[in-house]
Amino acid sequence: MKAIKKLVEVERDKSVTLRSLPFKPGSKVEVIVLPSAEEDIFTFMDTAVKKKKIAPMSLKEIEKIVHEVRGVK
Repeated sequence: MKAIKKLVEVERDKSVTLRSLPFKPGSKVEVIVLPSAEEDIFTFMDTAVKKKKIAPMSLKEIEKIVHEVRGVK
């Protein structure tokens, strides 16, 4: 059995929507909904980046920004 874990927010109408599931259309699936344990920092950052539509950056690009802020050349 292939299990998929997704962290989604409950919408105003108290519903959730699951998108981009790796199953064929028409497949039968079982859905179990549990309240999430506290998010780890990686999940939090992934969610924040997606919500704010921040473009992905390489480590080199991040390093350049950090050095610019610190005044290092």
